[in-house]
Amino acid sequence: MQLLKGMTQWTHDEYISRLNADADAAYLIADAARAKGYDPRITVEIPQAFDLADRCQKLLEFLHPRRTAEQIRALTESHDGNREMVALDIAKIVTAESWLYGIKNKCDSCGGEKVVKKGRRTVSCDTCDGTGMILNYSEDIELDYEETLQKFSDNERIIKDDTFGALCIYHGVCAGLAVLTEGILVAPLEGVVSCRIVMNEDRSKSLAINFAGPIRSAGGTGQALSVLIGDIIRREFGLVPPQITFEEAERYKEEVSKYARGLQYRPSNPQLEIIAYNCPVYIDGEGVGNEVSGQRDLPRVPTNKVREGMLLVMCEGLVLKAPKILKYTEALGFAEWDWLKQFTNKGDSDAKKASIEPNYKFLADILAGRPIFSRPMARGGFRLRYGRSRLAGLATTAIHPASMRAVGSFLIVGTQMKYERPGKATVVTPCDTIEGPYVEFNDGSARRIQEMDDLEDAVPTEEEWNIARVWDLGEILVPVGEFLENNHPLAPSPYVHEWHELIVSKEELTYPETFSEALSQSQKFNIPMAPEYIAHYSDLLPEELQTLLQGMTISDGSAQVEPDVLEIIYRLNIDVDVNRCLSGDKSELLLNLWNSKSQLDFKSDSDGSALGVIRNFYNFPIENPISIRIGGRMGKPEGSKLREMKPPIHCNFPVGFNVGSQRLLRTAADQQEDVETGWRMCDVCEEATIWGVCCGAETRFVGLKWDKVGIKDLYESALESAAIADGKIKGVKGITSSEKIPEHPLKGVLRYKHGISMFRDGTIRFDMVDITMTHFRPREIGMTVEQAQKLGYDCSTLDDILELRPQDVVLPLNCSEKILATANYMDDLLGSMYELEPYYNCDTVNDLIGHYVMGIAPHTSGAILARIIGFADVKGHYGHHYYHAAKRRNCDGDIDAVLLLLDGLINFSKKFLPGHRGGQMDAPLILTTKIVPSEIDKEALNVEIVDHYPLEFYELTQGIEDEDGDLVPPPAKAAIEAGVTIVESVLGTDLQYVGQKFTHDTRDCSEGPSNNPYNTLDSMRQKTMAQFALGDCLQSVDNKEQSSRLIQRHLIRDMRGNLRAYGQQKVRCPKCGGKYRRPPISGRCMTILETKQNPFSGETEQIYCDGKIILTVTHGSVAKYDKLMAELVNRYGADDYTAGLYEQVSRWVKDTFEDKNILSQSKLPLPESESTEGSNSSKTK
Repeated sequence: MQLLKGMTQWTHDEYISRLNADADAAYLIADAARAKGYDPRITVEIPQAFDLADRCQKLLEFLHPRRTAEQIRALTESHDGNREMVALDIAKIVTAESWLYGIKNKCDSCGGEKVVKKGRRTVSCDTCDGTGMILNYSEDIELDYEETLQKFSDNERIIKDDTFGALCIYHGVCAGLAVLTEGILVAPLEGVVSCRIVMNEDRSKSLAINFAGPIRSAGGTGQALSVLIGDIIRREFGLVPPQITFEEAERYKEEVSKYARGLQYRPSNPQLEIIAYNCPVYIDGEGVGNEVSGQRDLPRVPTNKVREGMLLVMCEGLVLKAPKILKYTEALGFAEWDWLKQFTNKGDSDAKKASIEPNYKFLADILAGRPIFSRPMARGGFRLRYGRSRLAGLATTAIHPASMRAVGSFLIVGTQMKYERPGKATVVTPCDTIEGPYVEFNDGSARRIQEMDDLEDAVPTEEEWNIARVWDLGEILVPVGEFLENNHPLAPSPYVHEWHELIVSKEELTYPETFSEALSQSQKFNIPMAPEYIAHYSDLLPEELQTLLQGMTISDGSAQVEPDVLEIIYRLNIDVDVNRCLSGDKSELLLNLWNSKSQLDFKSDSDGSALGVIRNFYNFPIENPISIRIGGRMGKPEGSKLREMKPPIHCNFPVGFNVGSQRLLRTAADQQEDVETGWRMCDVCEEATIWGVCCGAETRFVGLKWDKVGIKDLYESALESAAIADGKIKGVKGITSSEKIPEHPLKGVLRYKHGISMFRDGTIRFDMVDITMTHFRPREIGMTVEQAQKLGYDCSTLDDILELRPQDVVLPLNCSEKILATANYMDDLLGSMYELEPYYNCDTVNDLIGHYVMGIAPHTSGAILARIIGFADVKGHYGHHYYHAAKRRNCDGDIDAVLLLLDGLINFSKKFLPGHRGGQMDAPLILTTKIVPSEIDKEALNVEIVDHYPLEFYELTQGIEDEDGDLVPPPAKAAIEAGVTIVESVLGTDLQYVGQKFTHDTRDCSEGPSNNPYNTLDSMRQKTMAQFALGDCLQSVDNKEQSSRLIQRHLIRDMRGNLRAYGQQKVRCPKCGGKYRRPPISGRCMTILETKQNPFSGETEQIYCDGKIILTVTHGSVAKYDKLMAELVNRYGADDYTAGLYEQVSRWVKDTFEDKNILSQSKLPLPESESTEGSNSSKTK
């Protein structure tokens, strides 16, 4: 592909035009390839969509013959962008269209039987959701929606056919939910299973909505509003609220109790009764998991299993989003929803909500090998600093690269950190223009570290680790947008360089370069002392400052301290060398105080800290460079890699169940056994086939069949076409899709040839952590000036700071070779299979710059078009906050996938997707080619786009007076009034795409440690010991508390769970992989490997596997953390409860395995009669 040339600096419209033109060119190539007939469909199966309206119409098949996209656009304009009101209206319109123009037909998949066969099982038909019918339309629906609604209003709306009426309502609910979820989530496809008309005891009719687990992806708001949509529509048909029986209410209670651990909030039984008896829609769900023990076989509940979707909607949707639902029900005048007011928690006082107190929630789940960096608001932890670096926003924050190394590299670029505030989690990026850690070394010296290379690249358990104590972790740069998004009160800002810069500028002064100059400015103009010269005096008591001054001596302008006051120096974060001599800017004020120590009043009212003593002494303001500290711990490790199935596969071609665990195509070709595939009919040649295309036309599905499919010839031909001799090319034992169309073996052979494997839908995926980037330097991502100019950037040098385009991405360097291999595979495929010219023509990784990918999140059904502009040495991928938000993601540790555009267009097929519930998740059913900021996840609209915060903002953060005259933290929204510009403020203007800024720069987006010990250390014990060795070094961590939390939340639970699994385990055969609920009496595997007929006797011989049955859970897996817990308790201690709990569980394990034979047992004992026999087959007639 040739990069399009044009202006050096493209406008945004030109940029989008280039993206669309290149995407269209790729679609033409994919269509030409598909036309050859080697794929399940003859055309590309991923339609392009340009906005939310287009996505919604193309996502739901029943909307295809309609004008829904136009209607959504018109409603969006009339409702001034209020997406919820658009969803409510479009649901009513779609229901009306289905009611007025729908034609009831039998479902093609089940023939109107409501069920289909899957192997030996009969299951509900997914196509019609078990109704046996679908709605078709005689022609496209062209009427204006206002005319449709009027006609619907004038028409009789009495449901006589319950199935037809329920299907019309189902269409409306799904369409409304699609708008709420921006047409990209899987919830409308998989989360709403069906609607039913249910009969009450008085013979009246009500609406029931059947939800499934994927409704979780819609979020609480989407879940709750889908019920409100159902309520609006059921009123149109005269359906009454359901009359819940006592048994049904009790059933709700039992299901909540059985599923409680999977819910964000568990309502009490009285609360459940309120919901059940008052909700105007009967909330039902698809049964999954465990069965209930009571209230079984209820007439209106079609399953005895726990209904996951129902629980999510009731407990997380209606309860947690009650205030939001009430806002709309009150506007609609629906008084029947007033019962929700009991869940709005209006009793909490505003003062309590606005307070900033230590929050321990982030410490709830401590895991082995993932250390705590700081307790809540603990001294020595990360210090808050407001700002957004060019690598921050959308839940991404920044710390100094030296801080990453100071925590033993357990934080690197892309690592998730669970933190205390303002949100739940963040991904860290580097920023070298903020303060790094203050470190005490083994030789007694200590200093602020501003260069990462000043610290050894080592783990705390290694000899090279030379840090004795980390007294301060440095600053964490948190954007104001994070406080806005999480509705967290604004914490007081510390007095930082940029705040002082505004004050100095206001006085028309230059920023002081020396302490003398700063002191002179403060005295003359009564402005605060520059923060560079203020140590952490607020962490000292007045008497400690007095002790320090008494333990200091000054000779020839050099200050030295006595050994017994050295710790006070460390706590102040003042640089000190091995001779205990002070240095650095922060020592200057202390020297000035020493000269006047006799004049200091250490007993005056000084707010209880040494800083108050200093404030009382000087006649100018001394502001605190510390406000609050933020606790944190390591969350999910960073990661970027090729996605591989377990086990990895090269081709979606069935090899059968008797080819061994490796699933090799070669073995299948040699054995040529029957496999299950879809049997199809070609209407052109009237021949049966297994392929989706024959004679240039798509074939018709007839049914499933076990038969030989000619794999030997297909495989040998594929090897010849790929020009390789043979190899360990792996297929699948059985196809999981509904119609079971296989993939051509040549694709699998070519994947093996290029060293890559496939995902279940036929594509090659790369998983990587999401990280925000708004600006970049060409040098740091491997881009040349010429490449930058060809891609539309105004660039003259490699160090220019360029604003990232919304759909440009920087991919991880560690995936680059595999991505290059994928591009080469695609070129090979185009030539070998489709007889087309190569598309990528890439010889090096750098040649990939300018090519296109799709970005997709696991819980969605839509992909976003993106362009590769470079590679960075990080374990994640950088992208614009619009790009990540368009996938309905933020950057708090989420992992998404990218795939090459042409790979998706040619190789993806819906026919490969699993036929079970959730099979359409993580599938690129639609490709969004243009990101519209007003239509993406609203979190991106809270990102600030300024290069500095105004003075009014810093003053605002110090607090506002409440009604009682007390100073309380201001609400986050007050930052906007104080002059902080966010994306939402510029929607509809040029600034929504270009001209956005950042407050803090950094040298390199890849700066920081290369590897995380969590991924490099071999054993969990090594990781845990490194975790606690780091805790010994951090002032902000209490290892006894860390030990107690780790044992309680992880290690003990693991041991108890494995002990339970040991008593309930299955057994398996390591030879063939066969599993048994109970072991065979013979102690040998009874799996039939082969059935043959004896040519002489005519007897049928069944060849059994002779593998010996082994346990799946052994003593080692149960007690694997026993010694580790004992070591933690003995070395670091634990609270009394935890120590006692460990002792009790450990005793249970020892009592269970007290028989010495059990400890070493891995194979089940054979009966004596067979212990010496080696028979490996038996015969039956």
